[in-house]
Amino acid sequence: MGNWLDVIYPRQCVGCGKAGSYICRDCEVGMWEEEQICPVCCRLSGYGARHEYCRKPWSMDGLTCFWTYEGLTRKLITKVKYNFYFDYLREFIILNSELLKRTEFTYFNRYLELKPAAVPIPLFEKRLKERGFNQAEVIAKTLEKQWGLDTNNLLVRVKDTGRQVGRTREERLKAMEGAFEINHKSQISNDKVLLVDDVWTTGATMREAAKVLKQTGTRRVWGLVLAR
Repeated sequence: MGNWLDVIYPRQCVGCGKAGSYICRDCEVGMWEEEQICPVCCRLSGYGARHEYCRKPWSMDGLTCFWTYEGLTRKLITKVKYNFYFDYLREFIILNSELLKRTEFTYFNRYLELKPAAVPIPLFEKRLKERGFNQAEVIAKTLEKQWGLDTNNLLVRVKDTGRQVGRTREERLKAMEGAFEINHKSQISNDKVLLVDDVWTTGATMREAAKVLKQTGTRRVWGLVLAR
């Protein structure tokens, strides 16, 4: 039996409005798959792993990104982020899971087999109250069901960094300094983390979060974003 909500509120493609799914086959063709990059230097890395020559203290071990932040992908993420259309994520994640069969995600699949804790990038408390939810946590919870991971709110944002839109790379990096601390109300089950967020722009947010995690004992941190 199908979901009764689909009868009352039939799914329509976010791109063209066609009934049946949130991402129809025709519009899916217009979604551009993103190339994998090293999380340190942001240059191409075939599997999203950090280059051997990019080893820096407290740096991320890898980064996985699925889509270019344009067109339908941007529209989907924006609707989830600002219009509470969480159901879009389920279909989006399923689509991403199909991509995982490709060679460039080999290292990421190996990391998933280690069952890392899915740790969402947190919002500042004031921003969380204004929005009512944290989109990174929604993504992490969706991944939890899809990939059998445990979500752990291991980080807390202790600094109001404001909106990053329009800032230069240097301004973003400066704003993120000291933005996160370990949430001592939470306990991590292992020393491997999958750090989750919706979009990678300059990487300032994820890099700062990864630094805090590694400084406090996490051995491996791999980042995951829906788009870049």
